Amino acid sequence: MKGKDFVLLNDKVLPNDVKCYSCCTTMDLIALVTKDDQIIIHRFLTWQKLFTINHMTIINNNINNTNNNNNNNNNNNNNNNNNNNNNNNNNNNNNKSIVSIQWSPNGKMISIGCEDGSIYIYNIENAKLINKSHNHNHPIHKLVWIKENSQQRPQQQQQQQNKNSSIKCNSNYVSPPLFLSQIKQNMNLFPSISYYFENSKEENIYLGGDIYDRPFDILICCDNIGVISLMAFGLFKIVTIDLLSLLKQKYSNTHFLIKHSKSLKILDITLTESLNKLSVMVETDNGLFLSVTMDTSILLEKRNEIHDISLQYFLLFQLQQSLDIHIKEITEKWKETQQQLSTKWVEFEKVLSDYGFSSSIEQELIDLLMCGVPSPPTNQFIVNNLNIKKLKLTESNCNSIREILIKYILPSFLNMFHIITVLHNSSLENDRYKGLLDTSTIKTILDYCGSFGMRLQSLETLICGIESHYTSFFSWLYKVQCALNEIQPERKLSLPFNELSIMSLLKKGLKFDLLFSPSLSSPSSPSNSNNNSPSFSSYNNNNNNNNNNNNNNNNNNNNNNNELNQSGNISFGGINNENLEFQYKDLKGNFHDLFKDFSSKIFDTFNEITTVLPSLFKFENVIPFCLYDKNDTSVSHKFNCSLISHPNDIVYLSIYTTLSNSNRLFICKIEDKLNWSFTCYQLNEKYCILGCKFFNNSSLMALVSEDIIKANQKKSTRKNTYLKQYQYNKTDDSDDREYIKLDVNIPPSTILLDLLDTVFSNEIEESFKSREIILKSRISPITLELSPSRKILATLIGKRRINIYDLAEDEEVEEEEEKEGEEEE
Repeated sequence: MKGKDFVLLNDKVLPNDVKCYSCCTTMDLIALVTKDDQIIIHRFLTWQKLFTINHMTIINNNINNTNNNNNNNNNNNNNNNNNNNNNNNNNNNNNKSIVSIQWSPNGKMISIGCEDGSIYIYNIENAKLINKSHNHNHPIHKLVWIKENSQQRPQQQQQQQNKNSSIKCNSNYVSPPLFLSQIKQNMNLFPSISYYFENSKEENIYLGGDIYDRPFDILICCDNIGVISLMAFGLFKIVTIDLLSLLKQKYSNTHFLIKHSKSLKILDITLTESLNKLSVMVETDNGLFLSVTMDTSILLEKRNEIHDISLQYFLLFQLQQSLDIHIKEITEKWKETQQQLSTKWVEFEKVLSDYGFSSSIEQELIDLLMCGVPSPPTNQFIVNNLNIKKLKLTESNCNSIREILIKYILPSFLNMFHIITVLHNSSLENDRYKGLLDTSTIKTILDYCGSFGMRLQSLETLICGIESHYTSFFSWLYKVQCALNEIQPERKLSLPFNELSIMSLLKKGLKFDLLFSPSLSSPSSPSNSNNNSPSFSSYNNNNNNNNNNNNNNNNNNNNNNNELNQSGNISFGGINNENLEFQYKDLKGNFHDLFKDFSSKIFDTFNEITTVLPSLFKFENVIPFCLYDKNDTSVSHKFNCSLISHPNDIVYLSIYTTLSNSNRLFICKIEDKLNWSFTCYQLNEKYCILGCKFFNNSSLMALVSEDIIKANQKKSTRKNTYLKQYQYNKTDDSDDREYIKLDVNIPPSTILLDLLDTVFSNEIEESFKSREIILKSRISPITLELSPSRKILATLIGKRRINIYDLAEDEEVEEEEEKEGEEEE
């Protein structure tokens, strides 16, 4: 028996074209993205399809929900909004197409990058959307998710302190487990996050209980013009780097091609597990390939503080979701209540119109309240058209709204206020949080939060007042109805009522929205109270605005309100804000607009970290590797590269390019800024590397094509494709490869590849493992993806054929099969 390297686990032809794919880091799973943007999860061994995530359907549902909420808040512009939203949906769908995919380090989430620069995170356990962000304006063509290795951290900090005495090691360093336990203790002051969503109808709520137990990780997102963003846990953006702008600022005079570059593409990127070094391989639009290394030791130095801020951001984001859900809920409940009442008042107006009465419904009821004798239309309406039991549902809705406010909204806000306060206190610790949190900004946000909290408290008081007024009003109507029908009132429905409360309600207008009334800036009256634009304003202020033209009326209204307060009823004015003006401003205007401002302002707390951190990143070196003329279309050049980080901030870089004078696979060991070592594999002249990726700390995997040229042909029409494994580091079974140290501090405008071609010999070396993937084929392209932890490699042949290989085992082949294969060849 003779063996084949690697075991072929599966060879599947798929029903749909595959755009991109990724292998799970912890489980035997592979994620495929089809051309219609469906994410399909399969098992490696059995090819069992676990589930499908229909990305476009989820996006459309979210857009529709957002548009519905906006339309509910802007009924006056409903038709225009619907037309605009439909057009926007069609345009947005074209830009939401998936272009990249990556698993999280724990294998429980998948990140996807889209054409429009948006990034979506899906939960693999339930196929639900966890988070969406839009930090880029161009397609996200590469995603890399790095898990921080906290075990390296104390040693790395000591090395960094010895290397650069200007950077102080954090003397308050706390190991991650203790650090996380401190955060959990602070969270115990309030109800758990699940409490706020226990009765929510929303399905796509990520409670994130595991985020406080899993190691700190960073999702690296790269768009196709060279902008890089780093997102803690894939949820919170901590850094944005415009790599091209930074290169031009510092190196435009060093290399002439950098100065004239207009865009660049990131070929590969890695961040060391200590968070100390960022390595990038890029290609500019004018044909220059560069290796860029950046010192990101600020991430190492401020790791605990960044972790703390990231978790506070996530908690704040969840609480903001809770506020948003419950405020929408009370808005819908109140709108339903208003609609029920409005239907009855329209019926009343029709009855008055049929009788030829020109008086308003409010005036008719005031006359009844004052005189005790109804007019004929009023008598008919009360006797025949009123169902008091249904109208009293308004009271239960008010009670339900108040319960939501007290049980969910106010606690959510208080928790958010506590978080902002904690961040404000943290910002005062200049040594630890300097450059991450801005004290003055957070103080301003804290003041605004206090003002908004007063409005929420006032909203709760206002609802109590509305419930009290409607209770009196409906009790009075029920007694009138019973008297007119000459029946005995039921005890449950026959409650005491307050005439002043009823009078105040009727003077305001039965169609007037008492909870979300028109903005204070616009005049309002019962005659034009059909405007349903939701806003929050106090009843007393609206009374004053409605009667500005008559000072006597103003005085009378004030007296009436004073009488109302003295009689024991709660006025619509809410709490008295005069005693609190020294600390918080009295926010006025549309309540939903204020809530949007509040939701936006609280996240301004984190602007400092995203602004300052990138400025503290430093270039270690920028090395031009090779150059080609993009205007020369007669020659097709290939350039493949891969990056991997090792412990102690060592980075390995593999490069293969047809621009080299010799057919070589170069491997570079980057230990520090100037300590670079190189080795290479001299390849057969018929070989061409289609793609390569580092497999582990000792070897890399490469897809290698071999040209088949017949005697009467000048060019090959068919190719053999192999999967080869090359050793670049010492293993237990082999000796260490020889690396040659080179001075990379080369003169400006010099290309490193020219230097490398003169250093190494031309002795051909074969890989130590190899397997045929496809023979005598014209199919292209062929790509590969790895799961180093599972020792699995997947290849996509063309657009529909997937091969899965086990790299840990070799396949045995019977001798008869071997002879048959030789005869076929």
